Amino acid sequence: MALFTKSPLRLLLVTVAILALAAGLWAWRQGPRAESSAGAVPGTAADSADQRGQADSAPRSREKRPRREGTVPSRSASKAVAALVGDSSLSDPEVVAGLQRIVDDAGRPLDERLEALDHALNLIPNDNPAVLHEISDRRILPDEMRMRILAEALNRPPRLQGELLVLLLGNAAGDARQDLLRELTGLCGEDLGEDPDAWRVAVDKLPTGL
Repeated sequence: MALFTKSPLRLLLVTVAILALAAGLWAWRQGPRAESSAGAVPGTAADSADQRGQADSAPRSREKRPRREGTVPSRSASKAVAALVGDSSLSDPEVVAGLQRIVDDAGRPLDERLEALDHALNLIPNDNPAVLHEISDRRILPDEMRMRILAEALNRPPRLQGELLVLLLGNAAGDARQDLLRELTGLCGEDLGEDPDAWRVAVDKLPTGL
């Protein structure tokens, strides 16, 4: 009788153990799936990092390099200036010639002419002084443009600076003229007043290199 009563108990214990083992195995197998599902929530930091990684690895468009440092056609406010400076089929002298036409066009806005002048000056090397002389000797230039040439001329070799200043002086008046005279005095080391010939003689004695 005792053996009979214990057999159902043993059977129950074995059944409970098997069920517990099965439940544990099921939970173990479902765990990685639940974690994977929980980690795939849209908008998480992990997703953002993945998206940033993909964006960083994607090819980026390269902005066209300017012809020379300081010339940035993509930021130009003038379509005409941007078209000239950004045209790779044109040589620098051809671009400068086109910019000079914009500089000389009194019917264009002053800001556009100043922008064209900046690009033109930036494209003219020191070994081509004739073009610089031609621009500086224009009588139709407003004082704002003469002052722009003056500021740029200070980056040139001393003799070329002086030559440009004397040319600008010939067509300047008022405050612009006084500024030019002060620059010439500082450059040549003496005040020669209003005599352009005296300034030319002094400028010819200045060094040609930087």
